[in-house]
Amino acid sequence: MIETQDELLKDLEAIRQIPIVPTMLEVICQTTGMGFAAVARVTEDRWLACSVRDEVNFGLEIGGELQIETTLCNEIRAHRNPIVIDNVAEDPLYKDHHTPKTYGLQSYISIPIILKNGEFFGTLCAIDSKPASVNNSRVINTFKMFADLLAFHLQSLDLLERSHKFSTELQQENRGLARANFDLDNFVYTASHDLKSPVANIKGLIDLLSDSVSKENLDRAEIRQITDLMKISLNRFSTTIKDLTTLVEIDKVSADEKSEELDLYAVIEDVKQDLQSMISKSGAQLDISAADSMVAGFSKKNLKSILGNLISNAIKYRSPDRTPKITVKLEKHGGKSYLSVQDNGLGIPAGKEKGVFTMFKRFHNHVEGSGIGLYIVKRMVDSVQGKIKVDSVLHEGTTFTIIF
Repeated sequence: MIETQDELLKDLEAIRQIPIVPTMLEVICQTTGMGFAAVARVTEDRWLACSVRDEVNFGLEIGGELQIETTLCNEIRAHRNPIVIDNVAEDPLYKDHHTPKTYGLQSYISIPIILKNGEFFGTLCAIDSKPASVNNSRVINTFKMFADLLAFHLQSLDLLERSHKFSTELQQENRGLARANFDLDNFVYTASHDLKSPVANIKGLIDLLSDSVSKENLDRAEIRQITDLMKISLNRFSTTIKDLTTLVEIDKVSADEKSEELDLYAVIEDVKQDLQSMISKSGAQLDISAADSMVAGFSKKNLKSILGNLISNAIKYRSPDRTPKITVKLEKHGGKSYLSVQDNGLGIPAGKEKGVFTMFKRFHNHVEGSGIGLYIVKRMVDSVQGKIKVDSVLHEGTTFTIIF
């Protein structure tokens, strides 16, 4: 019998979805007096029964297979013409053929099923151990009409499937465009606001510097103070430009990255190397829990970026009252992976959890940052059709869980 992972299962299911097939095979048996009729999927190396009517206990069920070399359908696949035999014993071409001898046949008819695009699908056939009157225009034309109907239905199902796939892809594209338009509005608004502020500061500082250097007695301390403030504003300006550039490139980069199977422990080690200074200064304790540490679905670059953002946030937003403890856990059940990062930090105010994934959104202003890290994390998770959720208790800690 055919296995669930078999590549021809889709074709068997396509025939099963055509409601007239059982009636068609019943009419064939009644019209010809033959005891076995079937719709077969025939390929270069397979003969598969997609639908069967067996009144003579031939013993072949739906999903059953015959060795392709033993069938006449194999020859029909090659020349694409019907084969019709009233009485094997009297037929000069087939009285010594191996197929009738192998299966004990005396009468046989098989018509090719050819799709509108020219693809050979298989055959509509009938057999019996007794002679039958089938080599006539009435029977042959009936078979051809049924074969054409099957081809039409198969082609229609294929078109429906492709139409559904296209519609689904179009809906996904539309959702992506809607999200992109929403993000673009936020981007333009925030970019204009965040760029105006450092530019205005720099302009004001330049004016102050001009006034200072025009004085008869230069106040070097004042000038040094102004230049230090200018450096701070320039750094903020540079950081804003860098963040905005990251946002512009994120979708393109994510699309180019290929997913691969990764070892969570190895990726965490890379992240720890990048965050070594931050971990050392904070005294953060980082634990990993994973019965099976292999992760599939993300590229190495994206998974490293996701974990890097979540772990660095856990350190940056640590509680001043306790040593930061961070646990990265990977669990697998129900065919999905659950990757979580849990901390014992400041937590997020109740009701504000969903807002953490919004572009430039921040709830703790005492820590420097741009507010795009978690936004980028969510976009990377979305790109693999995953989900990310956050659970948090203020002053106790936060857990981010990625499901993919």
